[in-house]
Amino acid sequence: MEEKNSKENNIAENKPVSYISVAEKLNLFRLGKIQTVEHYPTGIRQLDERLGGGLYSGLIFLGARPGMGKSTLVLQIASEVAAGGTPVLFYSLEMPAIRIESKILNRAIHMQNPEAKITSDWLLREENADKKEEWELVEKVQKNMGPRYENLYIKERDKISFSAEDVVADVEKFMEETDSKPVVFVDYLQILSACASTRGTADKQRNDENINVLSSLSNKYDMAVFVISSLNRESYRNAQKPIQLDSFKETGGIEYSASVILGLQLRNVEIVGAMHESAMSGPVRKLELVFLKQRYGMTGTGANVALDFYPAKDLYLEYGAEESGRVKAETPAEAEKFPGARKSVEAETPTKTEKFLGARKSVEAKIPTEVDEISLTAPLEEKSEGIKLERKHSEKNKKSAHSTGKADSNNREKPETQQNEFVPEDEYSKALFEKFMSMPDNHDND
Repeated sequence: MEEKNSKENNIAENKPVSYISVAEKLNLFRLGKIQTVEHYPTGIRQLDERLGGGLYSGLIFLGARPGMGKSTLVLQIASEVAAGGTPVLFYSLEMPAIRIESKILNRAIHMQNPEAKITSDWLLREENADKKEEWELVEKVQKNMGPRYENLYIKERDKISFSAEDVVADVEKFMEETDSKPVVFVDYLQILSACASTRGTADKQRNDENINVLSSLSNKYDMAVFVISSLNRESYRNAQKPIQLDSFKETGGIEYSASVILGLQLRNVEIVGAMHESAMSGPVRKLELVFLKQRYGMTGTGANVALDFYPAKDLYLEYGAEESGRVKAETPAEAEKFPGARKSVEAETPTKTEKFLGARKSVEAKIPTEVDEISLTAPLEEKSEGIKLERKHSEKNKKSAHSTGKADSNNREKPETQQNEFVPEDEYSKALFEKFMSMPDNHDND
């Protein structure tokens, strides 16, 4: 009996014991003895829920097309993890540290002063050096927010060749000097140089070896390692193509080694007529995080996390969050779009109707939901299919009318203002259309 208790105590204290059976380990799952997995909250509520409480040990990848704002998102997550008291090492291999630090400060300014006209670029411009009022605000924010970032360390590339082996060496040095385990962020994978064993090899071998080294770091120290990755050009040549696993460059190593793979894309990426350039140029970008892989949790469209990105503020907010004074709309027009302040409005232009029916002429229509903001998540897939079905029927009727020179009762000439108004042809299509049109404005999956 004493021998058994001694062995159990060794297990609980993580002392080395040879050949411990599963039966003995299962006994540890008891009240007061269960060993939980450590999580690091990201500050984004729904993301934390999908991850079971926040980031956890393992390799986590995020990919997006260029200019989407992935570095800013990951920097915000890193800042929140550090604010929670966990040391964070952020390896910025693309941007100099001063650019990263100005983004952090800019976000902090707008968290406390939503109406501020300062940007991260403003902070670095010489002509603004003597603007006393603005710099007094900056100093006030530094004093109030500074303690949140005491555990955040920005590490820029200090030599031409910098590989995952250099990351490991630096992390181990940090752990030795501070006696603490950090969460590691790498921005980004494809900039890492070849490790000693893969110099002179192709990009795929170089990336795979760097992934293996980072994976070993995570496994050896039970550490969360968050890596940004670029996508292959084919994946964003078509602006309306959603991110998939094969969108990642040299996907083999990423797919097999990662615990979590995330993609960042526009929320309306699949809606016909959605314009990527206009969606990216506004003061607010309507984005979503897509779970492409998660070993220990849900994936698919039902796991998507909708976000609003304010580029001028270097700030991400969860879509649907109540307006709390941390950030406000840029203009009165944006106030209606801001989370927590949405209102039912009439379609201001024919664009909304055209995106739904594929119509090419101006129409006057009232649509009880903002179709252009619909995210095609799992609860709405049926409605999405209904849209495609109605478009297909509409095109078929046009061809039939052209070939016969006649129009049946469903395609008769209508007044100019209703010429393109949609009329379902059969009971099945009618049911889908009525179901879609009756959907409330404030649905959760927008």
